[in-house]
Amino acid sequence: MNTFSEELVIGGSRELPISFDVTFNATKRDAPVAIFCHGFKGFKDWGAWNLAATTMAEAGIFVIKMNFSHNGVMHNDLSNIKDAEAFGKNNFSIELDDLGLMLDWVTDENEEEYRHYLDPENITLIGHSRGAATVLLKTMEDQRVQQVVTWAGAFNMKRYVEMEDDVTWQERGYVEVKNGRTGDVYPIGYQFRQDYLNNTERLDLQAQIKNIDQSLLLIHGDNDTVAPISNSKKINAVVAHSLFLELEGDHVFGASHPWESDVMPEDLEDVVNETIEFIGL
Repeated sequence: MNTFSEELVIGGSRELPISFDVTFNATKRDAPVAIFCHGFKGFKDWGAWNLAATTMAEAGIFVIKMNFSHNGVMHNDLSNIKDAEAFGKNNFSIELDDLGLMLDWVTDENEEEYRHYLDPENITLIGHSRGAATVLLKTMEDQRVQQVVTWAGAFNMKRYVEMEDDVTWQERGYVEVKNGRTGDVYPIGYQFRQDYLNNTERLDLQAQIKNIDQSLLLIHGDNDTVAPISNSKKINAVVAHSLFLELEGDHVFGASHPWESDVMPEDLEDVVNETIEFIGL
């Protein structure tokens, strides 16, 4: 195998940096780029995402997996959410701006050692769960993106800003969210809701999705109890040129964290293969 991976860091859109990794076939030049964005309470090294990146790289894709700057994962521990303060300061606008900086790195600022390996005019965004909403919003506001893929998309933005009634959330200053896997509790500041209210025109996915021009692949598992498959079906009904695939699998397509095997679960393998085919390899 000629697959190469490296951990990198760039400045984020606010006070915290963006950590990301690149995985690619070192024998290939001008490879299409895929930027993977995690979901709520997720991170780039969760579960089997590294195996997914390696498989796509072996197929000829320059893969970037990024941590949003305020997802709570610290640079000395990429496998856990430990910075609850940062997590509580995150919001949709930060994630969109972070993704914009990642696109800047791909198109303008990547170091000489990567420039010949990637094609900055062939970029696909991939988003899992809430990350699917983020990549769709960014795709509609940034023409550097050629196509977009969603995995188990959670597209209801209001679900996140209505976790608590406005008065209670504002008076308390935060709402608590529990990580079902670890039992940890994270406070989400009222600024999260305020950001949405202040930027509704930018963040209202349901109102904007009909305007998406780029190619769109929606992949959803038939046994997803976290983000119902109806989410993707609704998007597919609104976007006439989108492609919808119902595959076997749950919200994480058979993966878990930590993932100890060196082989992807079969359901995730199907998702990755369909994504590779969609990108054109």
